[in-house]
Amino acid sequence: MSFANLLIAFQILGGSGLLLYGIEVMKDSLELVTEGKTLRLLEMSRKSTLKSIFAGMIVTMINQKSTATTVMVVGLVNAGMMSLVQAAGVIMGANIGTTVTAQLLAFRVELLAPCIVGVAVFFWKYTKSKKIEELAGIFVGAGIMFVGMIFIESALLPLLQYPSVQQFIRWSENLSQGGFILIILVGFLLTAVLRSSSVITGIMIAMSARGLLNLDAGLALILGINIGKCLTAVLAARGATRTGKRAAVIHLLFNTFGAVLVVLFFRGWFEELLFFLSPVNVGRQIANAHTLFNLGTAVICLPLVGRLVGLSGKIVPARKQEVKADTSSLDVRMLETPGLALAQTNNEIAVMAELSLELFDCSCKAVLTGAEKYVTRVEEEESNVIRMQKEIEVYLVKLSRRNISEAQHRSLNLMLGVTGDVERISDAAFTISKLATFKKKNGIHLSEDAKKELTDLQELIMNVAEGLIPTIRNGDAQKANRLLSAEIKLGNMEETLRESHVERLNQGVCNPGSGVLFLDMVGHMERVVDYMRRICFYVIDNDKY
Repeated sequence: MSFANLLIAFQILGGSGLLLYGIEVMKDSLELVTEGKTLRLLEMSRKSTLKSIFAGMIVTMINQKSTATTVMVVGLVNAGMMSLVQAAGVIMGANIGTTVTAQLLAFRVELLAPCIVGVAVFFWKYTKSKKIEELAGIFVGAGIMFVGMIFIESALLPLLQYPSVQQFIRWSENLSQGGFILIILVGFLLTAVLRSSSVITGIMIAMSARGLLNLDAGLALILGINIGKCLTAVLAARGATRTGKRAAVIHLLFNTFGAVLVVLFFRGWFEELLFFLSPVNVGRQIANAHTLFNLGTAVICLPLVGRLVGLSGKIVPARKQEVKADTSSLDVRMLETPGLALAQTNNEIAVMAELSLELFDCSCKAVLTGAEKYVTRVEEEESNVIRMQKEIEVYLVKLSRRNISEAQHRSLNLMLGVTGDVERISDAAFTISKLATFKKKNGIHLSEDAKKELTDLQELIMNVAEGLIPTIRNGDAQKANRLLSAEIKLGNMEETLRESHVERLNQGVCNPGSGVLFLDMVGHMERVVDYMRRICFYVIDNDKY
């Protein structure tokens, strides 16, 4: 390779790096400006498929990558926070949203790029307003993108002198069906290797500006890019549940189906439409091809969402014996979007709380009934609660190293604190189960009055617990406040139980051994109520952020 060729290669590589870096800077700034909006948009997607498409489109405009959105969707489906039908809609919208970058790059503003970066950096560096700093970051990223385009275009200009390049241009001017499919394959392989459809599309627009790429070849590459970008989500779903894998397959089916329709039926008509919309600017034609392909495919596939979901079930069949993995549903792919990562962690805390309270219920039944199965259940599952606590803590520490806002930091710290309270409930359950073993081993018997009082207290605590789990999941601060008043009543009841039991001891109804056991039980139950109260305060405080 000659020095001139090496220089061209490095210039294209440098321009592509600036383009990719600009996209990342703009993405990070957009996420900070729209803090919390991503989660609310995806929550809105649960209402209808159309709203799912809209949510996916806006989320991808924010994160600048449809692949990132699809990977997030796989994680949400894997965690049980989104259904497959909702996921299909979000994926459709993500494909439309990712075309905004191509539309932006098709504008001929390269000469203004240094000015955009200079002015934006001035505001970014010297403003005292955090919001203005974040907004300036968006323009810094956009400006760097266009600077990258300048480098790529200037590097591509000498290529017109190469005979092989001239031969390719002549060949691509009148592509046969076989040649069209061959270029689709090239686009697929490029995207599978580089894993950035935005960078490839940017290079395509730069090539078209220098006369190296026409509409026919550009359309074929766009089809290949749209299929190739699905591979990242498919590969990311390897460790997911069957449902998560199906979400990734739906993305692949969606884009492949659209490409097949264009190749077999709409190629000529589609190119005529693109030429009509922009007769001269091939770069704009390529950007429009990217947008209209994904928009058209979404319109065609909208009535077929149910069939796509059904087909994904056949491609990823259920195993005869589906074994539930003893692992956390926390997904490292969510760390790229802190708001969703925190929502997923909150969901995992709810799962952990549900298990801890279930173990508490079992331990109380073990004391009251003497059944060994309840003790065994507590001993087997208490280690799982500890494991979940450690996984949540490690996950949150990883998240704390990301570029997250102050509000997200406060929410993260609250979660780190509340996991300890949830784990202490399982500790109390384990201790109570040991009391059950001690009671059986030493032949201790509780009076019927004592059993009834403990049973009544246990049932009241579990009634509050049933309301606590959905309160954590939904972040319902109002319901948490209502539960607090119920917990205050439980605290008053515990004091009454102590007084009544002391009276039974004085009357000789209960012996000292059963008295100690009873008071120990009430003490542990009181601590569980206290931990539940602190969990309610966590929900109330977290709602502020």
